[in-house]
Amino acid sequence: MTVKVKITGKLPENPIIIEAFPSRGYVSTLSTNHMIKQLNMDVVGHLECDKLDAIAVVHDSLPIHPIRIYAKDDIVIIFSELIIPFNLTHEFTTALGDWFSEVKPKSTIFLASIPGVDSDKEHEIMGVSTDEAIKKKLMELDVKMMEEGVLTGISSSLILKCMTYDIPATSLMVETTYIPDVLAASALLKILKHLLDVDVDVDQLVKAGETIESKFKTNMDQMKKGHEKYNLMHEQSTMYR
Repeated sequence: MTVKVKITGKLPENPIIIEAFPSRGYVSTLSTNHMIKQLNMDVVGHLECDKLDAIAVVHDSLPIHPIRIYAKDDIVIIFSELIIPFNLTHEFTTALGDWFSEVKPKSTIFLASIPGVDSDKEHEIMGVSTDEAIKKKLMELDVKMMEEGVLTGISSSLILKCMTYDIPATSLMVETTYIPDVLAASALLKILKHLLDVDVDVDQLVKAGETIESKFKTNMDQMKKGHEKYNLMHEQSTMYR
C-alpha cells in the first residue's frame, strides 16, 4: 500500500476529524497550526507514504514526520506540511477513507481555499455540508452555503468518500489571495473556534503574521530545495538501471 495511517497514541472515541492539507494561501495549515499550539494538542500518529519517504521536517531540533495526526479532547487534526501531489490523491483518499470507517468520527471537516469570489465581504468563507447540526451553526455564523459549483482537490475526494461511508462531512473554503495569507487563515480559524467551541486566541495569529510569513517562506524554500535534490538524485540513480 502506498499510503498508511500509523497511530502511535490514544485517539478519542467518535472524534471530530479536521483535515488540514496545504491549500492555496496555506490557510488550512496556518489556521490549524495555531490551533494545535493554542490547545497544546498531542501527536498521536502520522501518515506514511512510500513515495514520500525521503522527506522529513525538523522542529525544535527533532526530525518528525511531515504529515502528523494530533488529538485533544474530542478533536483530531490531520496536519500536513507537504502538498500532496495530484497523482497521489487517490492513494491518500483511499487510506484516510478506510481509516475514517474504522474510527467512526461523529463529523469531519475539510479545509480548503478558493480564489477571489464575487462578494463584498473580505475573506468570504463558503461551506458545503452533509452535517445538519454544523450546517445550522454555519448559517448562524453567516457562512455562505454553496448551492451550485465544483469542488476540487483532496478535500473534495475525501468528502465524497465520507458520503460513501455515511459519515457527516463539511468543507470550508476561504477566499484567499496571498501566499501565505494569514488574514484568510484567521478568518477560517474564527469559524472553527465557534464550530468546535474551543478557546483559541485568533488575534494572536493576526499579530504574529509577519513572523509567520518570514518563517513560512524560509521553510518552503528549504522544502523546495529538498524536493529538487531528491528528484535529481532519483534521476541520476535511474540512469544506470
